[in-house]
Amino acid sequence: MTGGSQLRRKESNVADSTIQIVFSNPFEGKDDEFNEWYDNVHLPQVLAMPGVISAQRYDLRPLAREGWVGPGFRYMAIYEIDGDPDEILAATSKAVHAGEIVMSDTFDARNSRLSFWTPRGPKAESQ
Repeated sequence: MTGGSQLRRKESNVADSTIQIVFSNPFEGKDDEFNEWYDNVHLPQVLAMPGVISAQRYDLRPLAREGWVGPGFRYMAIYEIDGDPDEILAATSKAVHAGEIVMSDTFDARNSRLSFWTPRGPKAESQ
């Protein structure tokens, strides 16, 4: 490798799992209420679903670069899941419709994105 940079491959259980990524925004002016709901209501309810192993939320960190255009979302959540994504999503949707997972009126669902991802190989780490 050039430049002295080397990658080390790491075997882990995460390499065998699927992640669900959710990009979201609250309605304008509702960030505090949205984050309170997401952190204290939504995450615990989703984590109680079979197949959902872990969750972590992130805030967008804008770059201080001229011309930088962000992704259009201020928040992201990454859920690690174990099982068939279609089955887990169906069970989650059923729980939402049954009122077991409470959705907030601060959440702009039409302006959110959800996707599932599986690793292409073992995790690479610098040495």
